[in-house]
Amino acid sequence: MSFTIEWLPDEPILVVRGSGMLTADSFRQMYTQVNEQIKSINGKVYRIADYSQATSSFMDVMQAVKLASSGAGGTISDPRVQSIFVGTTQWISLARTALQQPQFGGIQVPTFHIIEDALTYARIQIAQDRQKQSA
Repeated sequence: MSFTIEWLPDEPILVVRGSGMLTADSFRQMYTQVNEQIKSINGKVYRIADYSQATSSFMDVMQAVKLASSGAGGTISDPRVQSIFVGTTQWISLARTALQQPQFGGIQVPTFHIIEDALTYARIQIAQDRQKQSA
C-alpha cells in the first residue's frame, strides 16, 4: 500500500512505516520522498524503516533490493542515510541477506523486532558520531 514518513523532533531520525502490500514502486516513491526531505540536512540521517505491518512479494522485494543498492539518493546505499529495519517477516530477512551480498553492495542493515530497540540503537549511533566529531 504505502509508506508514511515522520521526522522525530530535534533528531536526525526519520521513521518510515510501511503498511499493507508494498511493491517495488512503493519503495521507489519512498526513496524519492526521503531524498527530497534530506537534501538540506548536514550529516547523516538515520532512517528507521518499520515493516512490521507490511508484506510484499518475492519479486517486489528483489526489485526493491536492486533499487536500494543502486546508489540513488534516499536509498539504503546513499551515504547520507543509515538504514535500520524493524520487523520479523521473511521478506525482511530476505532483503537483509540479499543486501549483504557483493552484487548488492555488501550492505549491513541493523534489524530489530521492535521500534523502541531501533530508536535506542540510532540514538547510540548519533551520540557516537557526535563524540567522533568533537574529538
